[in-house]
Amino acid sequence: MKEIADTGLIVAFFNRKDPFHSWATAAFRSHSPFFTCEAVLAEAGSFFPDPVGLLRLISRGDLVLDHDFILAKELSAVLALASKYFDQPMDIADACLVRMAELTARSRIWTVDRRDFSAYRRHRNQAIPCEFPGEI
Repeated sequence: MKEIADTGLIVAFFNRKDPFHSWATAAFRSHSPFFTCEAVLAEAGSFFPDPVGLLRLISRGDLVLDHDFILAKELSAVLALASKYFDQPMDIADACLVRMAELTARSRIWTVDRRDFSAYRRHRNQAIPCEFPGEI
């Protein structure tokens, strides 16, 4: 199973005051490495003034840039996804994660974004396996 990290998992991991911090910490302890993409890294990095923690997470292999997903090669599919969900709207990071889930059948996205990822579909009509934190 390829475990895929959304921004919320990463932010909750680093922010001890985040309501999902315990969930994220347990997830990294039990399920890493997590795969992700550059769009998620950029989005997560925007939450913190110092990138060192995020870069260390990558350097020690707990967070991995998915080499199976290259935005330049997947641009038309990512654009199609973003266009499909224009009414939500779907941001670039989410579109990339949905495409990553399409590219790997046995994958699961770890996210705090239950509303959006419950609505998104891969391959047009398949629910995306996701891991969400418990209700708070």
